[in-house]
Amino acid sequence: MNKTIKILTVLLAAQLLLAVGVGLTDRGITVTNEPVALVSFDTEKIDRISLDGPEDAKVTLSKNDGDWVLPDLGEFPANNNKVNQLLERLEALRSNTPLATSAGARERFKVSDEQFERRITLSEGNDAVARLFLGSSPGIRLIHARNEASDAIHAVKMAEFDVPVKTSDWEDKSILTLPKTRITAIKVNGLHLQRNTLAADSDKANDDSSQSPTWQAYGLAEGKQLETSAVDKLAGLLADLRFEKVMGHEIKDEYGLEEPVLELSLTPRGGERVTYRVGKAKDREEYTLKLSTRPEYFRLVSYKTKPLIEAASLEELTERSPQSGEEAVSSKKPPDS
Repeated sequence: MNKTIKILTVLLAAQLLLAVGVGLTDRGITVTNEPVALVSFDTEKIDRISLDGPEDAKVTLSKNDGDWVLPDLGEFPANNNKVNQLLERLEALRSNTPLATSAGARERFKVSDEQFERRITLSEGNDAVARLFLGSSPGIRLIHARNEASDAIHAVKMAEFDVPVKTSDWEDKSILTLPKTRITAIKVNGLHLQRNTLAADSDKANDDSSQSPTWQAYGLAEGKQLETSAVDKLAGLLADLRFEKVMGHEIKDEYGLEEPVLELSLTPRGGERVTYRVGKAKDREEYTLKLSTRPEYFRLVSYKTKPLIEAASLEELTERSPQSGEEAVSSKKPPDS
């Protein structure tokens, strides 16, 4: 009898241990389960992104020959790095235990189909492969998110400003820039400014101030000589020229381009001459740029445009010659450029 009781006791203890073990295992699966991707997609196959915000704000990005463009701006180049960063952030989003799953919670956290702060749609061709809603923020660098294919609402590491819904925030602002050492000639205010042949052709030329380029001027007034450091400054401002936003392909009277405040041409090494025309609005500090080589009109940043206009003036580019009547580093006939 005692032997039977001992056997039963051992079996009961084993069953209890097994039950506890199963319970711990189940709890472990729930608590330590690895987070899964909130949205799943193949980055290389995504060729269209739609970003929607409140009040019908929308930006569309599409891939064209491997580069991202803005189709609503006539295929204007988008900031490829910024688009790729967005895709990387979305791919890195991970979800675990949801905060809520009810329809009421979707409205409360602003991640419903009708109410949201951001709706991100990733597409391959004409097929949407993933759609994510971003809503209210529970804390710094956190935002409520819901995959359209699920009722689960999560708090993820992301912010609303990571997904702007203004087209100008996605434009490639570097489209007008070029290396300063590529500028071989500038024509402005009756002057033809030519980088000398040695400096223009040197493979060692760079933007180091210790290796300032040497310039020649054609068309100098009698008694004037070229201020070469001023030419170098002008070349630097043109090389680093950036815009605020694309204004479209149609000219408007408000741009002030009929009477430009600045007009010059630039010749890059190995490229065609580019004409720059800058207009100013009559009643406000707004400047618009038109290039001869591009169809768009660009709104410039005013605080950067004023130094450019000043740097292109004759007062800045020339100074009185120490020898009266001498046209230093000047020639009457400029070379073709």
